Amino acid sequence: MISDVNILTSGAKVAIAEILRTPRTPDEIALSLNITRQGVDKHLKEMMKYGIVDRKWFIGYKRPRIEYFLTEAGTKFYRDIDILWRDHVSLSGSYIREKKRSLDLKLADGIIDGKMYAEEIRMLQESEAFMKNRTG
Repeated sequence: MISDVNILTSGAKVAIAEILRTPRTPDEIALSLNITRQGVDKHLKEMMKYGIVDRKWFIGYKRPRIEYFLTEAGTKFYRDIDILWRDHVSLSGSYIREKKRSLDLKLADGIIDGKMYAEEIRMLQESEAFMKNRTG
């Protein structure tokens, strides 16, 4: 299950899902994301397998046109993933703030030295920066 979520939350698939809130052709998606049409087709095929996107054919006087769109299940999936991530970031932020307070007290009480304190704070700051960059 985690590997399936990982597949569906790759950067390209998330970007495609955003674009497909309005139906688009594979060529339009490729142009928007500056990736090849073959790459788009591969992502769309995989997303269809999971029921995240579907397609509609339009037959007219010109050659047939295919538009892809985000399904109701796809809309719910990406909305729920976004909520889950934001909750995680919020909880992580609370944890990091508490950990910093704890480190401050340990340093003040002489339980840890300045070098250990600096290293722990640096790692917590890296984690904060990572979360901030991933949230946007």
